[in-house]
Amino acid sequence: MALTKQQILQYLETHKIAYQLYQHAPLMTVQQGLSVISELGIPGAIIKNLFLKDDHKNLYLVSATSDTRIDLKTLGKALNIKNIRFADAILLSNHLGVQPGSVTPLALINDTNSTVQMIVDANVLRQQYIQIHPLQNDATIVITPTDLVNFLKLINRPYRIYDFEQNEEQFYLKILKILIATSVLV
Repeated sequence: MALTKQQILQYLETHKIAYQLYQHAPLMTVQQGLSVISELGIPGAIIKNLFLKDDHKNLYLVSATSDTRIDLKTLGKALNIKNIRFADAILLSNHLGVQPGSVTPLALINDTNSTVQMIVDANVLRQQYIQIHPLQNDATIVITPTDLVNFLKLINRPYRIYDFEQNEEQFYLKILKILIATSVLV
């Protein structure tokens, strides 16, 4: 059975993971959260989370800063994942125990079979503080990236770090080189 918001907060407290809790109206998207975050003065970088699947029934949770551009095709190629795409709400509920709009790396605690692979944007780890939902989208907690990593260690969850910024720059440099080589660029 999936943990509740209160249970995950208790887990964090028990394991000495400091957080600041902000209650608010339910938020379904990062865009909806921007005004609430500003209004409440919530510190830290907004984190968006994508729950994805591939053709081989592998599941992925990607956590990135809200302004990070995520191209699934480029991500799939870089990580050798074929046909990566969004997973549905049923898979989300069955594996992470949360509903759409409440996706969070904290939900990995509900994935007791460790079927969901975690991918963290390198930029998340560069932040002083990050904002994530505590299993429900009617609240936001602020923690440090170090505490997120400590949480993943506590639940024995490996993760991959992917630098979306660097890989996007490399992608555009490759295109530029091709354009120069084919004399398309004047």
